[in-house]
Amino acid sequence: QPDSTMKFPVLFPALFASSIASASAADINGYTGSDYTFVGVGHCLQAIPQWRSATLHYSHAATLPRPFTLDECAAHCQSFSSLDGQVGFDTNAGTCMCRYTDGSGPVSATTEEGLSWNTDARGAIGGTDTGTSNVHFCYRRNAYGGVYDDAYTGSDFTLAGQGYCHPEGSSTNYSHNAATLPAPFTMDECAAYCLGFPNTEGLVAMEAEAAGRCLCRYDDGTGPEKATNEDGILDNTDASGPVAGTDGDTTAICWTYNWAFGNKPLRPLAQPRVLPKHQRGLLTSQPQAPLSPRQALHLKAHPKAHQLRSLRQPGEQQSRKTPCIIQIGQRATAGARREVVNPHT
Repeated sequence: QPDSTMKFPVLFPALFASSIASASAADINGYTGSDYTFVGVGHCLQAIPQWRSATLHYSHAATLPRPFTLDECAAHCQSFSSLDGQVGFDTNAGTCMCRYTDGSGPVSATTEEGLSWNTDARGAIGGTDTGTSNVHFCYRRNAYGGVYDDAYTGSDFTLAGQGYCHPEGSSTNYSHNAATLPAPFTMDECAAYCLGFPNTEGLVAMEAEAAGRCLCRYDDGTGPEKATNEDGILDNTDASGPVAGTDGDTTAICWTYNWAFGNKPLRPLAQPRVLPKHQRGLLTSQPQAPLSPRQALHLKAHPKAHQLRSLRQPGEQQSRKTPCIIQIGQRATAGARREVVNPHT
């Protein structure tokens, strides 16, 4: 009896903490897994519809009827023998549907065997149509990767929007390389591919196409090999200057290169040097020569002069230009704030 009484107060907080931890692991809809990410309310739609209808729903495998939880829906979709072509799942009032890109299915990544509903929708999920809260949910399968607006997670590129990148006042696409990165790829892999060439000085953007190409875009006169020639360029155009926007084409998405044309991150400012306590004022670890009688009289009349003297290194001569030196140093510090460094050069 005494043992049971003592253990109960310990057991109750432990169970309470466990329930809090479990609740915090769930997303806003109650899904607790890590294989899928919530996209929005409604049925899943293609990120790059290309020539297909932008409202076209994906193919799906055999459905799971209600009642089910989102965790159970996810487990159902994970149970199929082939997940390579699975882009995610969505739900409606009656079923859980595991969605597949065109040309693939739950039996094989290269055939549509096992599909109970077949359409031409393909590629990564980019958004949703309208739906009813607590009924229609769309989840993207994380392992599928692919191209969509939020696909890039790094800091070297910034999303410009759907379409091909264009300079100000031009409808011409930039030159691009041979696009040898094999599909499927993630946008982080596409970025690493573009940054992996010997030259990034002329790089202006990266693009991903519905056709499965990662394109590294270059300013006119430059290329992936050198900043001074167009070696390595496959499709050569005269487009030049910073990316101003996109043409809105539904077959591609554009990300601009953040460090193009001198747009570079600031170098962290140097911190001011602080003297150790033993070097401040009259206290110093440096050996000092004994004062002459004349210096002793001068010290009595001008005590601060000895403080400055104690901070100088042995053999260092006093300068009458200290104010000027300080002024130059301040200018140098101000200049350092404007100095920039490209992390890829």
